[in-house]
Amino acid sequence: MPLDGIHEQLHLRHPKRSFVQYRIDRPGFITPIGHHLSTAMRYTCLIRSISSAGAVLSINKTLTLPESFYLEIHGIRDEIPCTEFKRDGDELVVRFNMFLDTDFLNHVLGRETETHGN
Repeated sequence: MPLDGIHEQLHLRHPKRSFVQYRIDRPGFITPIGHHLSTAMRYTCLIRSISSAGAVLSINKTLTLPESFYLEIHGIRDEIPCTEFKRDGDELVVRFNMFLDTDFLNHVLGRETETHGN
């Protein structure tokens, strides 16, 4: 799977963390950061799969992006800071600049989180 390279590297540094890859095929947006941290443009993409460490995106293969940018998942207002890991044609593998929280990942996957208390 495309995220295996990222997961292998991170598993050595974080052996207790799970790096399960989930196929979601969900639309998203890439926002490159321009001069002085202003957002320049926003591009559409398809998020093929996601884990707590990164994602595989389908993008226009002619699109030129900076090494780091924000990923927004359609329907979720949070932006995820990303760095390009590998690109092959229209497939872009990114690693997240910080691990996704389990609750946030469950929200992306449409899973109900367990509530404690009542």
